[in-house]
Amino acid sequence: MKTMEQVFASNKIVPVVVINDIAAAIPLAETLLSAGINNMEITLRTSNALEIIAKIAKELPEMVVGAGTILTRENFLQAYEAGSQYIISPGVTEELFTVGKEFADKVRFIPGICTPSQAMDALNNGINHVKFFPAEPYNAYNVIKALASPLPQLKFCPTGGVTVENMQKYLELPNIFAVGLSSIVEAKLTAAHDFAEIKRRCDEAVAIVNTTINK
Repeated sequence: MKTMEQVFASNKIVPVVVINDIAAAIPLAETLLSAGINNMEITLRTSNALEIIAKIAKELPEMVVGAGTILTRENFLQAYEAGSQYIISPGVTEELFTVGKEFADKVRFIPGICTPSQAMDALNNGINHVKFFPAEPYNAYNVIKALASPLPQLKFCPTGGVTVENMQKYLELPNIFAVGLSSIVEAKLTAAHDFAEIKRRCDEAVAIVNTTINK
């Protein structure tokens, strides 16, 4: 099982994917890989999400496929059994902390948080990589920046309102391990099989990452 540092060392981008078209799964994953993005979060918002996770995990092992919108223990187990290598929730519950601990040596659990108390709960449950959601509505930049001093061991992936236009400010913070982007894999583009536009958006995002981390 790869560590979060290994997964996100090169690109620091989590494409947040809403997809129901099984035929688009492999072409989408291949498009991300061609742009230098080696992971993708498939959200459990569609009826075919689990099947798509399983397909990508089996056919493209070089793609680190994760599952998002995990709300319950059942969701967690389904995502793990489908082949997810990381599991992301929009918030935190004791149920999810518990199952996350049970499977800690098998799959990475990244809970969603948006307050200092939730951040401390994550650390107390052995988790040091979290999703900050929803980022822009909750003023994530200032909150994450403020938490760097008292909680330096906690690393964040801001998601929700983060775009190629504002991602750089987050990447410049010392306690960011990645940013979650849905705009680069917009659902309507995937549905239309417009992989050329997806590639263009991914290239733009990767260029911003490279410029920022090489400053």
